[in-house]
Amino acid sequence: MRHRHLILATVVCALLPAILSPQELLPQETSPAASLNPTQNPLSSAYAAPKAQTPARNRGPYFYSSAKRHPLTPRDVSMREAVESLGIDKHRFVRCELKDGSHVIGGITAVNFAQFAISQGIMNGRHLQYSELKQPPEPVPAVGEHLVNGLQWTGLVVGCVALSPLLVILIPLMAAGVISD
Repeated sequence: MRHRHLILATVVCALLPAILSPQELLPQETSPAASLNPTQNPLSSAYAAPKAQTPARNRGPYFYSSAKRHPLTPRDVSMREAVESLGIDKHRFVRCELKDGSHVIGGITAVNFAQFAISQGIMNGRHLQYSELKQPPEPVPAVGEHLVNGLQWTGLVVGCVALSPLLVILIPLMAAGVISD
C-alpha cells in the first residue's frame, strides 16, 4: 500500500508544474472595465498580484550579461593574460601586490573572466579582481608558506587521529539514546 502512495505522490509532483504553467500564461483582459474594478473580474484579481510581484529579469546569455555589467579595461586584460600565463597550480606560489599596498601569497586555483582565485593556507582562499592588482603576479619560492601548510595539514591529521577514539565511544551512546544529538 505504501508503494501506491509513493507512486501517486511522484506522479502528482511531476504533473503539477505542467498543470500550473498554462494557468499562469492566461491572457489578461484589456478592457477598461476589468482594469477599473478588479473585484468584479476574478481572473484579473487572482493573476494581477503575482505578476506585479515578480521582478523583471534579463535572461540573456551569461557571458554577454556579465561583459555588459563588468567591462574589462586593457590593463585588466593584460593582468588576466599574465595570470593565465602562470597557469592554475596551487603548489606554485605567486605573490600579488595589490593597489592598497598589501601582498597576497598563494597558489592560483581558478582563473575567470574578471577575477581569479588564490589559495591561502589549507582551507582558505581569496578571489581577486584584476583591477585590484598593482602589478602582474610573479612566481616566488615561498618556502615559509610550504612549511606552514605542511604544519597545518599535520595538525589536522593529528587532531583527527586524537579525536577518533572519542567517536568510537560516542557513536554507540548516541545510537542508544543516552546522548542526544
